[in-house]
Amino acid sequence: MERLQLIYGTNTMRMTEMAKELASSFLEELDEFSLVTLNYKETSIETIVEEAQTLPFLSDRKAVIVNDAFSFTGAKVKSEVIHDIDRLVDYLTHKNDDTLLIFKVFNEQLDNRKKITKIMKQKGKVTEVAEMNEQEIRQYLSGLLSENGVAMDKEAINAFINRTGINYETVTNEIHKLMLYADAGISAEDVESVVSVSLEQNIFKLTDLILSGKKAQAVKLLRELILQKQEPMQLLHLIIGQFRLLYQVKLLLSQGYQADNIAKSLKVHPYRIKLASRDVGKYNQKVLESKMVMCRNIDYKFKSSYLDRETLFELFVLEI
Repeated sequence: MERLQLIYGTNTMRMTEMAKELASSFLEELDEFSLVTLNYKETSIETIVEEAQTLPFLSDRKAVIVNDAFSFTGAKVKSEVIHDIDRLVDYLTHKNDDTLLIFKVFNEQLDNRKKITKIMKQKGKVTEVAEMNEQEIRQYLSGLLSENGVAMDKEAINAFINRTGINYETVTNEIHKLMLYADAGISAEDVESVVSVSLEQNIFKLTDLILSGKKAQAVKLLRELILQKQEPMQLLHLIIGQFRLLYQVKLLLSQGYQADNIAKSLKVHPYRIKLASRDVGKYNQKVLESKMVMCRNIDYKFKSSYLDRETLFELFVLEI
């Protein structure tokens, strides 16, 4: 196994699992002496290098995981320490210890122009952990259910994904909760009873209710979200973003773009494009434009009015 590893991407839960798997396969057993976890924002490069070069205590092997190693990206991040990048470049170039050093980079891309990134690619192994698509999530669910001896039919899986979306962390948390509840078999009714609807899916539903003129249902869902401690301003911005996405998807579909090309052009997850493409035919383009203008106006009222934001939001839903 390469003693230098870098894992990057936005799927932080999968990255954490992968780092742990790498450490587990390298070490005879995981314990506080053989596995050290550091935060790059709080730990100097000198300390990281020193930790990697220090012989393990009561163990034959040692692994060090460094979280949020942002220096491999172009992002400007506030850090509690000033990092000596040249020191890290020198260490990576001449690494001669046996420690497994794993960097986790919470970003969808690395800055390949940087010397530190080039050295890492030359001397170690770099792995991208991408977000999973719908097919991969379904395969993941199937494998997890099979491992645990739990049956779940297609109707139940569809209902599950309709509530969770395809965010890996959400899917993982909800399916484990559901398996504990349902024991040997999971039905669509079990899904409805146990699985929480993700915020993203609720925003899809809320936007659809607004555009379909189902004002009473929209207000009811809005109140439920606020009771769940969702901030009205955040909800408004998410709805505005959804209107914008529907408008863009409708426009690009009319110009002959395929879903995959739309996802790449807008830099949006293909699953969101799939959902938008499924519903966008119901809406007139001029109507979407007018809704976006109304969203802009309510955004201004939010920032300038003395009225309670929850009241403002309900009035907005009723007016739009």
